[in-house]
Amino acid sequence: MTRHTAFRTATLALLAMVAACRSGSTEPGESGVRWNADQTATDTRRGVDLVISYDTSSRRFSGTVTNTTGATVTDVRVEIHLSNGTELGPTPRVDLGAGAKQSVTLDAAGQNFDWYSVHVEIGSSSG
Repeated sequence: MTRHTAFRTATLALLAMVAACRSGSTEPGESGVRWNADQTATDTRRGVDLVISYDTSSRRFSGTVTNTTGATVTDVRVEIHLSNGTELGPTPRVDLGAGAKQSVTLDAAGQNFDWYSVHVEIGSSSG
């Protein structure tokens, strides 16, 4: 393999990895959207909508997950990633019937962070 061919092959491989990351390959569902502590975060995965916000006085995140589909969605759970590297959750798995809504609370006591990101996980494979 010539030096030029090796360079081209390595470059193409690197570009393919970057493209995969940018195209949403943050599975199992991490959107990568960063929310400030005073913002309400939203995420949707396979018909399950998450709306959650941080309460500075209680030092916890509270919100809801809602099944907007016409069928039961199994093993729904939520994770929050803080800018300090801490992951909160996941919440316990719940099955949401069609149109069902479930409260979500994650404790962030003792955590200092500048931003957070959220994601919904569905099913036993978390996808």
